[in-house]
Amino acid sequence: MRKLNDSKEFCLHCGADLQGETIPEERQHHYAATHYTRKIGISSIEEDCIVKWQCPDCGQDRNGSRSNGERLGCRSQILF
Repeated sequence: MRKLNDSKEFCLHCGADLQGETIPEERQHHYAATHYTRKIGISSIEEDCIVKWQCPDCGQDRNGSRSNGERLGCRSQILF
């Protein structure tokens, strides 16, 4: 079984801890994570995906990329 993501991440602007509450153990495999995230996903109807993430504490956002810099895949890009 692969290691589950703990969602430990900090806001690049204010340094807030973005790790959310613990996911109940019996549901963790559905999320592939041990904790929820506090980040707010801002989606685009046109692109049908999350285009940026917003910090719930300071309201600052960053573009829709993963922590390793990889661009998030939109459903329209994946299917077509």
